[in-house]
Amino acid sequence: MARKASAVLSQLFLGDSHDYLDKIADDSVDLVVCDGPYGATDHAWDGVRDIQTYNLALIKVFARILKPGGALYLFGKPDGMDCIDYRPYLRLVSKIVWYQPSRLAQGRRTYTNNYDLIAYFTKGKAKTYNLDAVRVPQLVELTHRLRCERVPSVQKGPFGKTLFNPKGKNPGDVWGDIKQLTYKSKELLQRNGLHSIQKPLALIERIIKASSNEGDLVLDPFVGTGTTLVACEKLKRKWMGCEMDPKLVAIAHKRLAQVSAYHSKTTSLAAA
Repeated sequence: MARKASAVLSQLFLGDSHDYLDKIADDSVDLVVCDGPYGATDHAWDGVRDIQTYNLALIKVFARILKPGGALYLFGKPDGMDCIDYRPYLRLVSKIVWYQPSRLAQGRRTYTNNYDLIAYFTKGKAKTYNLDAVRVPQLVELTHRLRCERVPSVQKGPFGKTLFNPKGKNPGDVWGDIKQLTYKSKELLQRNGLHSIQKPLALIERIIKASSNEGDLVLDPFVGTGTTLVACEKLKRKWMGCEMDPKLVAIAHKRLAQVSAYHSKTTSLAAA
């Protein structure tokens, strides 16, 4: 059954995210940033027995609430997308590798995992991809770049748009330029949020800049410390969010108050 309830914008709900998602109207959201359970840690909130089944259920819901052309960025570990058929619901555009070289890499029986996966989906063809907003510095040696650009298919052919751009290059699908938070990071809000609950603001800002425009509606169903909401306020996006931990909700409100004229208000799902 289609949900027709009007979306409440720029409001943080306290409660279970799955109950919250069920209340969101069909075809109403431009972008979903989902940094939820990974099924990989001992945290109570991460206690998912089968992460593949869990993620597929989320994808089905996001396919309903996203607008045509809307985007989903789903965070997880490499096994989070294994053996699930998402094709009836959303189109997988890229598997972005968020490379984290600062991990200790002390595995003794196999190769240590040094990255998180960010699966980038769209509902049909993407309606928004703002490349100029997320370009990164060119690192290719000048002589090599010029040699590549002298190829006929680049100079006068179908690949002409790949010529050097002074604004920078496409960030690609391996992001190693945005570092994970450490215990010394000024941005870190609480030590138990390291590597799990809190992501760098620059990481979320890149996603929002690339796949939404000012005034678009961004959904974060697992708000945590509120990084997505803060990024939306800074970048003039509307937002919706839910978090079940009252302590994290309080942290999110405090952060929001520091970046805007946002008025602290939490609505329980029972009252929604």
